[in-house]
Amino acid sequence: MPDTQNSHPTLTRADVVEICGSLDDARIADIIATGASPAELMEARTWMASDDYLAGTLHRAPVGRVGQLVEVLREDEPDWDDE
Repeated sequence: MPDTQNSHPTLTRADVVEICGSLDDARIADIIATGASPAELMEARTWMASDDYLAGTLHRAPVGRVGQLVEVLREDEPDWDDE
């Protein structure tokens, strides 16, 4: 009997493009390599777009696969601390 508690749909290239838009192949591969589900990628995108994330008002950061995804998605953002 399969373990349904730990199973979740695996991200495909089509899922990543649908959720994130056009990305380069390396970025798509990095996202898929996290083992995240489409729902986790959607959550990471929500964190990225959220004012709460930017303002830090939640006083917590995303964790687990969602945290990994946020880091992958943020790789292209400028590091404003470097100025």
